Amino acid sequence: MSAAKLVAKLDLRGDIAAEKIIAKLAKLGKAAVPALLEAAKNAELASHARQWSLLALGTIGDRRAIPVLFEALEHPNMPMRLQALKGLRRMKLRKASAKIVKLLDDKSGGIRVNALYALAELGDRKAGKAVIKALDDPQWYVRQNACVACGKLKLLEARRKLLLLQKKDEKKAVRLAAGTALEALDPQNRKLRRPV
Repeated sequence: MSAAKLVAKLDLRGDIAAEKIIAKLAKLGKAAVPALLEAAKNAELASHARQWSLLALGTIGDRRAIPVLFEALEHPNMPMRLQALKGLRRMKLRKASAKIVKLLDDKSGGIRVNALYALAELGDRKAGKAVIKALDDPQWYVRQNACVACGKLKLLEARRKLLLLQKKDEKKAVRLAAGTALEALDPQNRKLRRPV
């Protein structure tokens, strides 16, 4: 099936069905990129097709997609920002970190969590200050993932805040994540083990 026909099938709500089509587009590789770029930029196209096109572009990993993905990070529609973010994460594009850091202030908790996933995976310690700031996020699941990111990025400067979260956070999941992050920062120190 041609790339254009596969892209036309991306007007889906469910991510499982979309991922199956994205896998087929990924097999086409660079040949699918022009149709995906056209779909991602087409404001008249259904939003589902546009957002899945962004994820497909990231999955393929062609550098022609970078400007489109960067632009979509600022889209007013949250699913567009989310799929652009996930696309950049799949590309493992470290230079995207500076743009992804800005999403830690996004109004959507889901965007903030996915930005933390991406930053931890990209391994750019320059994002450390913003990741540590996310330890104070009002949403517990964002704090939890900020702890995970601190551990993966080996942010020693987060130690004091992580200790505080481990002892005092209202959510057990955050306390456990802080303990795990502290272990990652200092695996030999038994005093930093997870809370009981």
